[in-house]
Amino acid sequence: MDTGLTENTKPDSRRTDSFLKTILPFLALIPAISGQWLLLNEENNPVLAFILFGAAISLYLLSIANWPEAALIPETPASLELSWRSLVTHRLWRLVLTVVTFLLAVWSYSRFGGNALENGFWPWLGSLLLFLVLFARVPDCTFHELWQILGNWWGKLDKRVLLILASIMLLGTFFCFYRLQSIPLEMTSDHAEKILDVQDVLDGSRPIFFRRNTGRELFQFYLTAGIIRLTDLPNSHITLKIGTAIFGLVALPFTFLLGRLLYGRLVGLFAAFFLAISHWHVTISRVGLRFPFTAAFATPVLLFLLYALQKNKRNDWLLAGFFLGVGLHTYTAMRAVPFLCAALIYLKLLADGIRKYKKKPIEGVDSWSRAFWVNVLLMVLITLLLLLPLLRFMTENPNDAWARSLSRIQTDSPLTLSDLLLQFAVNVKNALLMFNYQGDVVPVNTIPGKPVLGLISGALFLLGLAYLIWRLFKHKDQRSLILLVCLFMLLLPSILSLAYPGENPSVVRSGGAVPIVMIIAAIPLATIILHLQTINNQPVTLLALAGLLLLIGIGIVDNFKWYFIDYNAQYRYTIANATELGAVLKEFEEEGGDIANAYHVPFPHWVDTRNIGINAGHVRWNNALLDPEAIYDQVDLPRPRLYLLYPEDIENLRTLQEVFPDGSAERYNSSRVGKDFIIFYVPAKSAD
Repeated sequence: MDTGLTENTKPDSRRTDSFLKTILPFLALIPAISGQWLLLNEENNPVLAFILFGAAISLYLLSIANWPEAALIPETPASLELSWRSLVTHRLWRLVLTVVTFLLAVWSYSRFGGNALENGFWPWLGSLLLFLVLFARVPDCTFHELWQILGNWWGKLDKRVLLILASIMLLGTFFCFYRLQSIPLEMTSDHAEKILDVQDVLDGSRPIFFRRNTGRELFQFYLTAGIIRLTDLPNSHITLKIGTAIFGLVALPFTFLLGRLLYGRLVGLFAAFFLAISHWHVTISRVGLRFPFTAAFATPVLLFLLYALQKNKRNDWLLAGFFLGVGLHTYTAMRAVPFLCAALIYLKLLADGIRKYKKKPIEGVDSWSRAFWVNVLLMVLITLLLLLPLLRFMTENPNDAWARSLSRIQTDSPLTLSDLLLQFAVNVKNALLMFNYQGDVVPVNTIPGKPVLGLISGALFLLGLAYLIWRLFKHKDQRSLILLVCLFMLLLPSILSLAYPGENPSVVRSGGAVPIVMIIAAIPLATIILHLQTINNQPVTLLALAGLLLLIGIGIVDNFKWYFIDYNAQYRYTIANATELGAVLKEFEEEGGDIANAYHVPFPHWVDTRNIGINAGHVRWNNALLDPEAIYDQVDLPRPRLYLLYPEDIENLRTLQEVFPDGSAERYNSSRVGKDFIIFYVPAKSAD
């Protein structure tokens, strides 16, 4: 009988060989993490780092190539078995309601002219509700039966997974909200623009598109205004940050569900964990600008679209269209997501077409069927319905609506096609290098030049990327193709900065890719754990679990230090201290001064005047003394005055001292190095 052993094979050597195969994937982590550490170190050594990366990828692929099945097979989650029905089944009523829906949509579109949301809001909302009544599916059972079904479904769920996910959500809550009031501390001019837009909403304005700062979509401004109305928070930096931090947290459960759908619950849990602690995601979620909305909306769009491509269920298509339509009102980078959806639908159509041509059975849903394209059409229609206000604005003001996007691709001196293609290739290379080697250079969004991934996630991302490419070419794995297409398409808002290549890579324009990156980083750990389940070696298993806990701990500490210590320090050093200037302005008012008689004397590359007023509690205050000659016109004003000057603005200080000999200059000693400023106080004139 053939035992599989040669004459020279000994049992000890066979056990040794088995042990080496078992620990090989763990050994791959060592050079991967070492290489990433070299790139994160200030005296980085990219050559040695890339050699280590090559060794790590080789070890990892060598180990998984010999496993019986290296692919991760998703566990089948407890399914909610329900029969569904339409709310409206009678043909005549469906026809009548369809006509009414169409008429309401046309009416609302006609009333959205002049950038006025309120004029067409109610017919727009009515058309959306009628559309859902017509085409959405509801459970075909009584409420009591539905309650029983939900109870049975809940009982089948793995409570351990829910507990782990809840723990990850708590961890994400900590990273998103810990010391949110003080980190990041200061505002930039972008924050001032947004707070003024929110104030417009609070004062009764209802625009569709906000024109300040080259134009922005409406979502954040109405969200922030709503938070202020519900909580009585001030219109300030902290309120902006609370809104964006909430949506940074929203992305976590959708990332878990997307990872679970593609590769099982282990990948879903690891991806959610890496996203929860990711300094990339945490930074753009806490800064108070629109950046985290792309991930918060693009991830559920992908989740429900992939569900729809698998099962062709009506509600999945509608949910994908709903999140897409709302998401397009959030941030310009979301405009890449419709193209991503089209690409995924095309890939499904192409794969099914090839199978039809080869006369092979189609797996799952037939994308060449009428039912499939009816649902695609409904997804497009609900997206367009949700976009009606913005579509009307785009038809009336195309330059305003597209200025921000198109200005990054071409300038007033257009590049030739060959130059564009060459720059596109360079931008793709730079965008891919940001994960492990060299990232964004904008200090508000990151630590300039640092990789966007941490010590652990960066190492694992490289191994996960190698896994996807290997699976794609060797096994024609569709999931690998889906993830790679998603990664590339969600990086395009950064890559397409062809006219201003210095703005690429951008951690904010590529923010929609963060969940995809974390899913890729989660794959290697999941493969290793699944492999451990196939062997019966308790010491190795315990050692692996200890190593896993160590990696988790290192990841948490590494990202905490990056954001709450290193990033916080460089942010405070870089951004002007409008909070302290605002505190001085507020103190002047509390002591009886009139803020109309308080002035900021601007200096190149110093603080935005509006941020001083916002920090003092006066959103509309903008007393910038742009013309120094205006000082002479204030000689005879009777009330006390306050002037805030840059410490090196000697010329204006001398002018003030000449005009107001009874005034006093005091240097404000800032709590931060290099952030001092001059307070020049002019007392009230005494009555003659």
